[in-house]
Amino acid sequence: IYISLIWMVFHGASLHAASLLVEAESFTEKGGWVVDQQFMDLMGSPYLLAHGLGSPVENASTNVQLPENGTYYIFVRTYNWTSPWYDGKGPGKFTLAVDNKKLPVVLGDEGKQWMWQPAGTVSVKAGSSSLTLKDLTGFNGRCDAIYFTTEKGQLPPAQATQLTDFRKKMLDIPAEPEQYSYDVIVTGGGIAGMCAAATASRLGCKVALINDRPVLGGNNSSEVRVHLGGNIGVGPNSGLGRMIREFGHSKEGNAKPAANYEDEKKELFIANEKNITLYANYRAISVKTDGNRIESVIIKHIENGKEVELKAPLFSDCTGDGTIGYLAGADYNMGRESRAEYGEELAPIQPDKMTMGSSVQWYSADKGKPTRFPIFSYGLQFNEKNCEKVT
Repeated sequence: IYISLIWMVFHGASLHAASLLVEAESFTEKGGWVVDQQFMDLMGSPYLLAHGLGSPVENASTNVQLPENGTYYIFVRTYNWTSPWYDGKGPGKFTLAVDNKKLPVVLGDEGKQWMWQPAGTVSVKAGSSSLTLKDLTGFNGRCDAIYFTTEKGQLPPAQATQLTDFRKKMLDIPAEPEQYSYDVIVTGGGIAGMCAAATASRLGCKVALINDRPVLGGNNSSEVRVHLGGNIGVGPNSGLGRMIREFGHSKEGNAKPAANYEDEKKELFIANEKNITLYANYRAISVKTDGNRIESVIIKHIENGKEVELKAPLFSDCTGDGTIGYLAGADYNMGRESRAEYGEELAPIQPDKMTMGSSVQWYSADKGKPTRFPIFSYGLQFNEKNCEKVT
């Protein structure tokens, strides 16, 4: 009887532990932090990124409602992004403050994977409290989520599937998403996606255009700032590319001021198409198939986590990475083909895995194998020993 009573007391305490999950990407004031959604397919969620090129970015802040009075243990899901090639403390350091009280732990500079890092404890009253993320380095600190609990040692799950279920439960996201049907679904709001959606719309189709950013244009938007060029109006179809004239910017050049890329033109171009429904800030995270045909795509809002299922008989993958085809199980190649495969004179003699973008891997010219990541990056030099900025 005595043993049973003790179990009931502690079991009862566990049942009544107060907890709160706060997704960093949902912060109302993001300051200089930005939402990075490009890897949410792998980790289940976007996160906030402090990309300041070596100068600390402005604080991000929000208000939350804590469920009851008490002492809360706080854990922050973060990642030391240099850990794949460097064993020391990482450069993406930041701190967390609750009601303007800075917690003592420096976050984001340890571990070798996404992890729930203990941030400290606070004693607060039930009701509204403020949270503030303070970047310390400006070098890509990453904050995914913040978890409050009154039960010592209680951690959210780390495994991806379990964590996804945990997020839905904590954030009260319905298990079954809302469903809508269209004639054509275009995934990717870059130049290709905009043109595909507008063309289908003008043919009388009801179109859903999915864009995982707040602005249209992809690389040509004010967020990335790549010039809109290419050969248009050439044979055998002299009309090829003519649509770009309807929303293209008038000033040339890469990496120019944001206004040069005239995001408002792209926004109006799509808004004026009455057959297009734009799902801005939604990213496609999965697809449903019937045999070798796609039936629907599941999209998720990059800030509030809401999920929607979109159905159609036709799908256009304009993601730039073949995301929809990959999720549907299509065959794919990655890297560069050999020169002989397609008769390309500039291709390598032997195929390799080299790609552009975030998957770049550095190779030693003399040994032909992966080597250390260079310590000179983004125009900044970092001390190889401690990853701190040096002059």
